[in-house]
Amino acid sequence: MTLYKDKLKIDSNRLRDWDYSSEAVYFITMVTKDRECIFGSVEDGKMILN
Repeated sequence: MTLYKDKLKIDSNRLRDWDYSSEAVYFITMVTKDRECIFGSVEDGKMILN
C-alpha cells in the first residue's frame, strides 16, 4: 500500500484486546483552543453547564 509511504503515521491508542463495540462507560476529556471555557464552569465541585 503506497498511501502512507514517506508520511507520518501515528500508532493507535486503542487497546488491542478490547471490544469497542461492547456496552461500556467511557471517560472523555475535551480541551478547547487556548483552553477557553465555553462548556460551562465548575462551582463548589459541581459542573455548571452554560
